[in-house]
Amino acid sequence: MAGMLRFRQPPVHEVTLGLMFQPLSRLQSLDLASLRVDWRSEYPNLRESTPLTPWQPSSQDDVEFMRSGLPWPMGLCSLSTELGDRKIKFQQDRFILIWKSTGDEQPYPGYDSLKAELLGKFDHFSKLSQNICGTLPEVRRADAQYLNRLPEISAYQAMAGVLTGWSSESAFPFRAPDYCGFRVQYQQSERDDRVSVLIGVDSAVTEPSVGEFSEGSSLIIDAESQVDLGDDFALRMDAAHEVVSGAFVEATSAQMRQQWGEMK
Repeated sequence: MAGMLRFRQPPVHEVTLGLMFQPLSRLQSLDLASLRVDWRSEYPNLRESTPLTPWQPSSQDDVEFMRSGLPWPMGLCSLSTELGDRKIKFQQDRFILIWKSTGDEQPYPGYDSLKAELLGKFDHFSKLSQNICGTLPEVRRADAQYLNRLPEISAYQAMAGVLTGWSSESAFPFRAPDYCGFRVQYQQSERDDRVSVLIGVDSAVTEPSVGEFSEGSSLIIDAESQVDLGDDFALRMDAAHEVVSGAFVEATSAQMRQQWGEMK
């Protein structure tokens, strides 16, 4: 089962798990002040910024002028740990948990652990939002995104590998580029027609433990799972993760997974 992938040294550099819901228009940052208090020991750093673009199409104009007397839109609230290895972000239409590698001392905790924290924190957020807005957030999409580091593999080598199933090596036709990348997206994945998936490769510079920079690349896999009314959104997130895992197997070689210590 692709969703049960395990590695002794996984190449995972960053994971983003997100729940997208119908906008809670009445919700404001001050309404959620108690989250700052309750989570301060875990996530002491706070930052507010302009809200992210709505995740679903809007009938409103892209540019709106705020008139005097109108309520100010809720900003994007970001809470982070002292190490910067985890972040929680939320606004009127989404709740996101991000884990990022900060070195060997902070190994990848695994999908199950991150999902459990996301659901626990979102439950806290949801109950507080219900007290303010009179309704629970209506989740309509569950996202899972993985960014994997491929050290010593250039982006054009990684692109050739992904596109050919790692059946042949790539030689760039002229001098090596400073940057290159590509994206492939499917609105319906082969594993689940309610999950769209994006696979991307980008140039990346890595810094090994010896302190010398080397050429490398990053492999991005992003799955968005539709959540219908009555669906268990936790299960739909599992469906997104299953698609990510399957795409990861298809985008990497058996030799690479062996080097990362795949446990079967």
